Amino acid sequence: MFKPFLTNKRAFRFRRFCHKAYAAFCSLHREVTIGRVSGYMTDLEMLKHGKSAALVALMLTAGAVSIEADEGVPKDSALTDSRQLSLQEVLVISQKAEVNSDAYRLITQVSHDEIQALPIQTVADILQYLPGVDVRTRGANGAQADISMRGGTFDQVLVMLNGVSLNDFHTGHYALNLPISPSLIERVEVLQGTSANLFGAFSGAVNIITKTTPEMVLKLTAGMNGLVNPEFAGSWQKDEVHINASAEYSRAEGYYTPDPTEKEQTALTNSDYQLANLYLQTRWRGLDVQMGAQWKDAGAGMYYGFGSQDQFDATRTAFASAKYAHRWGAWRLEAQAAYRANYDRYEWHRGKRLYGNFHFAQTTTAALSAHYASRIGTTSFGVSVRNENIHSTNLGDTINPNGQIPNVEGFDLADVRVLDLVRGGNRFHLNYFAEQTFYYAGLSASLGVNGTYNTQFGNHFAGGANIGYEYAKNSSVYINANRSLRMPTFTDLYYNAGNQLGKKDLQPEEAWLLSVGTKYNPTFGKAGSLSLAADWYYRWGKNIIDWVYTPEDTKRPYHAQNQQQVNATGVELSVAYRWNEWLRCLSVDYAYTYLDLDLKEAGSRYLDYLSHKLTIHLEHGIYKGLGASWTVRFQQREGQYNDAQGEVQDYQPVWLLDGSLFWQNKHLRVSVDCTNMTNTRYYDYGGILQPGAWAKISIKAIP
Repeated sequence: MFKPFLTNKRAFRFRRFCHKAYAAFCSLHREVTIGRVSGYMTDLEMLKHGKSAALVALMLTAGAVSIEADEGVPKDSALTDSRQLSLQEVLVISQKAEVNSDAYRLITQVSHDEIQALPIQTVADILQYLPGVDVRTRGANGAQADISMRGGTFDQVLVMLNGVSLNDFHTGHYALNLPISPSLIERVEVLQGTSANLFGAFSGAVNIITKTTPEMVLKLTAGMNGLVNPEFAGSWQKDEVHINASAEYSRAEGYYTPDPTEKEQTALTNSDYQLANLYLQTRWRGLDVQMGAQWKDAGAGMYYGFGSQDQFDATRTAFASAKYAHRWGAWRLEAQAAYRANYDRYEWHRGKRLYGNFHFAQTTTAALSAHYASRIGTTSFGVSVRNENIHSTNLGDTINPNGQIPNVEGFDLADVRVLDLVRGGNRFHLNYFAEQTFYYAGLSASLGVNGTYNTQFGNHFAGGANIGYEYAKNSSVYINANRSLRMPTFTDLYYNAGNQLGKKDLQPEEAWLLSVGTKYNPTFGKAGSLSLAADWYYRWGKNIIDWVYTPEDTKRPYHAQNQQQVNATGVELSVAYRWNEWLRCLSVDYAYTYLDLDLKEAGSRYLDYLSHKLTIHLEHGIYKGLGASWTVRFQQREGQYNDAQGEVQDYQPVWLLDGSLFWQNKHLRVSVDCTNMTNTRYYDYGGILQPGAWAKISIKAIP
């Protein structure tokens, strides 16, 4: 459905760069297409000339790079031969995925233009439209959302912001606590599967990339259920300094749901929320510094059980990171340091401290990697360290002898003084990897190994091999096999409250993944462009962690345990056609998943997966700046849940319709959005009823 879009602008095309120092160009106001750039030549010849005026962000594989062409480019076809030409200025830009090479992987990219045409409020809203991605929400508009891929769990997906991991070792429920405004997002990359140098990507990874072009946005969204969402996002550039900043506030009252007995709306109590996000990023030459904070309170309805309808959840998240990259001849060195803190307060009864959970988790990471470019490809190796520390009321295997709250200035902990954070835990990770990529003509391949030492679980090794072949321009076939690993979260190990009981002797999850696929992207000039993708995978899973129902334990009926073996297989198909401003995109995406596990017999709580997901998307123009987008989704979830009356129910298939009608010019965009337009009654998670029809209006100003 979503891929880097191709336009119908005429291209001024170079077949290849010559092996000369001046091949980096010196550029001005003109964009071209470049047929082929060898990875080693890019590193050795172009990128070492970092002081030139050219902005170079090219694929390191032997694939083609597609760039928009300026309308002012001469249309003389004679200029497309193999002669060497001299230009005054050329801007070279690429949509190469940052998470990994897409020559031998299924990587879905959602561009900024595609995002703003959707009726979305949060990153979770964007992800729910993608094939192979399962977004399950409690509440609305990011109150809490879990993401999983290919029949996995919400703990198995790596979430990154500009390549920096924001995962929470406490629980995957907070992986999408992202303090960034959607208006500041340049694109979202989704990697299906794992990689030798992506620690934590057990079943997939999501990488959010912020803007690189200057723009300032003021946006106000208001809608049903008391929704108010003012938002600011700005991107500025002065010489070599680039700054991104965003701030937003969002709130809504309890939402309404369709009544099954009467054709009316019924208020769902205690589903209100309010949140605030702050984000700042500075780029200067090879240095990239970012920081952000999120403050969120949410009425939790019956999130974690039906014994209370007034549960409450509050989180405070802050992070900071710094990355630096330096090129030295054929070498590229990269260093990274990051810190993330997350405080959460959960109350079984809102406003009461009895039967509550309080946690303060801190993650500190540092990483160093090196890449050497040669004629055969790129050699990469690196090491990273990660320290995880938690203070909690019920998580951890150590006792705080003082029984006092640690010094966490900047977080609102005043209401936690009655319940001291007396438990805690600390663990240390050492990760290392080595990878060799090879390029020859249209062939790309990589071979990598990685290892992890954990103070709690010892040494473990993984790795994989990948190969891809570009049989036509922008079209390839690939096959890859990778082994992945995931450490249990602190919730898996220690949780002991409500109806759940963790298990201290859990083993890390392991899996082998085999994937075969193809991508075909022909262009037809004025007739538009077509994108086709198909992928088949099989995953052998061992020691997969699940929470299973144990009826003999009347106090804690759900226990964490390792499922001995859980295998998954599936296919993902995608086709998209883009023509012009009247038919901007028509796409159909389908994902099928099958788990070799009897969910009823296992009593599984978290492996109830999407077996079928179909998404049909249409974006079109109407008149001048007026346009619309429509998305139809079909979802079939396997598994069962307990409803509010405690009865066991099977998940039912559901059809959902979302729409957006928008008008825009150079400085203003107005849109009217509605999700669940048919007012369908459905469940994403357990017996938590999802919102009915929800209409919103947004006004976006671009000074």
